[in-house]
Amino acid sequence: MIGRNFKSSRTIACLTAAALLLGAAGCSPIIETHGYTPRADELDSIRKGFDTRGSVQRKLGRPSTLGALEDDVWLYVSQRTETLAFYERQIVDQRVVLIEFDERGIVADVSRYGLEDGRIVDLVTRTTPTGGRKLTILQQAFANLGRFSKKKKSAATGK
Repeated sequence: MIGRNFKSSRTIACLTAAALLLGAAGCSPIIETHGYTPRADELDSIRKGFDTRGSVQRKLGRPSTLGALEDDVWLYVSQRTETLAFYERQIVDQRVVLIEFDERGIVADVSRYGLEDGRIVDLVTRTTPTGGRKLTILQQAFANLGRFSKKKKSAATGK
């Protein structure tokens, strides 16, 4: 009897340990990395007043994005996010390298920014925030009341 109880106790202990390990593994965050930023030694090889767009692209690769209006600003952006179970994704690290070119296409400035330096760049949802007011459902539903009118018939078309 004693041997049988010992074996069942060991089995229960092993099953409990396995369940705890599986539970801990299930609660591990999902880590995702998006984008690319050059390493410090790669950035140190970029010389202001000397390197051109072509030499920067050869040394660092294509940028993540260009400036909004012209291509005189190149941005290299990377972001690391963690998602735990059913919670929202949290941005835990973000790096932005901004390279500015003058009118001749020569590097004018190289800047580095981190998550602590400013706004979060939304790389994943592909949404663009818009200006203006946000309307509630009721405002949207009743906004056009009284704005409808019958169309007048055109003399030329008769419609």
